[in-house]
Order: sequence, then structure tokens, then C-alpha cells
Amino acid sequence: MSEKKRSLNITNVLGAVLIIVLVALSVLLGVYIQQNTTLQNKDNQIASLQNQLATPKLVSIGLNYTDNRSDANAPFLHITGYVVNVGSAKANNCTIHVNAVQNGNVTALDTSATITSLDAGAYETIDLQFPYTGQALVAYTSYLAWTN
Repeated sequence: MSEKKRSLNITNVLGAVLIIVLVALSVLLGVYIQQNTTLQNKDNQIASLQNQLATPKLVSIGLNYTDNRSDANAPFLHITGYVVNVGSAKANNCTIHVNAVQNGNVTALDTSATITSLDAGAYETIDLQFPYTGQALVAYTSYLAWTN
């Protein structure tokens, strides 16, 4: 019976060693996967930052809005100033979107106008007229849009 005990003990020891090896391999695989995921996330963050750094960004400088009602039958909102691309890439499909309201929160303008594409660091002079009908404007806003 001692040989059976010895072979059982060797089998038990080999089984325990196999379980320990499998657990160790599982832990190492988990660590590898975690590190790989972390590296992929960092690579994605770096790529995102590089994309942000190489993008256009339009800003308006000195925009003046004048509600021109010199002809009561043909009033218009006159916008003058500058649009500058302060980004590091060309801005394409540039537009200025204009919203204006009259007394009683009545929308008089909700429109846009195209601005030429702007290289990084370039600017464009704005001198636009947006005709509308009705009463004088009480508020107006604009924002710029573009694509890469």
C-alpha cells in the first residue's frame, strides 16, 4: 500500500503544482491584458491630442452689428469685423450663422452666410448684410462654423 500512497501523493503534488501554474498564468495574462489596455488608452489619448492640435479654430474679432433701418421698407442687419483662423490647420466650409429677434421674441433672422476657407493664421474681413422684415431688432447673435 505504500506504493499506492506514494503514487497518490505524487499525483496530488503534480495536481497542486498544475493548479498553481494555471493560477499564475491566469494572473500574468490578466496583468498583460491590463497593461495592453492601458497602453492602447494612452495611444488613443495621444492621437486625440495630436488631432486637437492640428485642427482649425475660427474666432471673430471686432464684430459690429448695426440694425440699419435707413429704408423702413428694406431694413437689414449689417455685420462687419474679422474672422481669424487661430488653429493649426485649414478651416473649410466656413460659415457665420446669424440669429436676430424682434420685440415679443419674434424671430426676424435665422440664417447663415458663407465665408471663404481660411488657412491656419489667415483672416477674412466680414462685411455682410442680412435683410429682414418687420420691427426693429432687439437682440442678435452669431456663431462661426467650419470643417477640417
